[in-house]
Amino acid sequence: MKRMVPIIAVLLLILSLFAGCSAQSTDTTQTSPTTTASSTAADDTATDSMFTDRDKEIGYTESESTIITLSDSGTTVDGDGAAAKGSTVTISEEGTYILSGSLSDGQIVVDAADDAKIQLVLNGVDITNDTSAAIFVKNADKVFITTANGAENTVSVTGELVAIDDNNIDSAIFSKSDLTLNGAGALTISCDYGHGIVSKDDLAITSGTYVVTAAKHALAGKNSVRIADGCFTLTCGTDAIHSQNDDDTTLGFVYIAGGSFEISAGDDGVHAGTTATILGGTINISESYEGIEGMSVDISGGDITIVSSDDGLNAAGGNDQSAGAERASMEAVEGCYINISGGALNINASGDGIDSNGSLVISGGTTTVGGPTDSGNGTIDYNGTASITGGTLFGSGSSGMAQGFGDGSTQGSILYVLTSVQQAGTSVVLKDASGTVLAEFTPAKQFQALNISVPELTQGETYTLVVGTQEVEITLDTLLYSNGGGMGGAMGGPAGGQPGDGAAGGLGRGGQAPQGGMGNDATSSATVQQ
Repeated sequence: MKRMVPIIAVLLLILSLFAGCSAQSTDTTQTSPTTTASSTAADDTATDSMFTDRDKEIGYTESESTIITLSDSGTTVDGDGAAAKGSTVTISEEGTYILSGSLSDGQIVVDAADDAKIQLVLNGVDITNDTSAAIFVKNADKVFITTANGAENTVSVTGELVAIDDNNIDSAIFSKSDLTLNGAGALTISCDYGHGIVSKDDLAITSGTYVVTAAKHALAGKNSVRIADGCFTLTCGTDAIHSQNDDDTTLGFVYIAGGSFEISAGDDGVHAGTTATILGGTINISESYEGIEGMSVDISGGDITIVSSDDGLNAAGGNDQSAGAERASMEAVEGCYINISGGALNINASGDGIDSNGSLVISGGTTTVGGPTDSGNGTIDYNGTASITGGTLFGSGSSGMAQGFGDGSTQGSILYVLTSVQQAGTSVVLKDASGTVLAEFTPAKQFQALNISVPELTQGETYTLVVGTQEVEITLDTLLYSNGGGMGGAMGGPAGGQPGDGAAGGLGRGGQAPQGGMGNDATSSATVQQ
């Protein structure tokens, strides 16, 4: 298992998240809040097909609900559709069930008809189980777990998970049916040996505050994980958000429209077997092996920060077992791509900053990449084609595998390889002929290659690149400028412009970055001046 973050760091993440996620006032009959998180959310029309109205609805009427009061000394049920036997509560009929109280070694089981829709309202529960899920959805059409306004709820599994009959229950909340979580309260989940939340169908989350600590995945849905909004602190040994369906390769996608995320993952921050789509939200992946991975990655909005010990973004066929073989081949993988059309993306990667085993397209947003310091990786890496038609890119990294953009680009870009390695904290400034600053950023790690693209770059114009106290003039004789180095000339498309000769304070072509990394505990800063 990968190293987990220290407990103090986890507590700090939890405190910071709760500070930004205020609960709504308590009311017996609840209505949906406007929002439960401070986040950059996507337009509602873009998410209509992913979430039903009931997925978003957190309301319930207490007088029409069954009331369940949990207790080790004897659980009571007031209403129809549920029965308590020892430390187990079984819900067998469609309806709304309001739960409160605690069980030190108990379980809530949903075992209803195939067409039953069931809402579980958690109104201050603390459920622990030693060997199985605290909440187990055995059968239903769909189950909604709603956190009541202002309520603090906890579910946990403390021991090694044991199979029940033929059910491989491996998480604190486990569902064999569609599962939706929502609400205006908080839910803390822990699983010492398994996953946090698992749905063997679709997992949807539309509101609420969640703190998940798990030995394996934090949130997992076999067919999909769909998140409309919410506040999340996810600390896990494998993937923080995971969807993969090996039986149906058209499924297994992750869709994030909004929310606030603090993620510390032993493996991937977000992992999709097919497509990872991000439309909005504030996503901070402070520790990961790879930040966001899928067969394809679509980013059209959001404020995303990634720290990774390997690739920041990776389109590599969507599963870790095949990734190595695909990387070894230089052939493009059909259907594999990374598409960035909006948002603010800041990547600090020890491997490739952006790695596509197919194509790469940047058409909008602001992307800042503090790439690798070893010569075996690059700021951007692709096996197919790469084009930039809009947005901004500020990239820094090693020179050994440096690539630029190619055919299909309609916006100017510069791939510049320096004669020597520059130290972390060295400023990079790009000016036009009149001295106006077009781009300015300060890499947080050592670098030797720069990738810069801003909308103002115009073919035929001359620009000044200033790195620390050194400067050089660059004329864009073609739209895509490269002075060579690494793989820039061979794989970066047309490498026009005049190669630097090193006469202007040591800037120019050539050189290899030394082996070894500089750590991944900082991110680069970048600004664009119009």
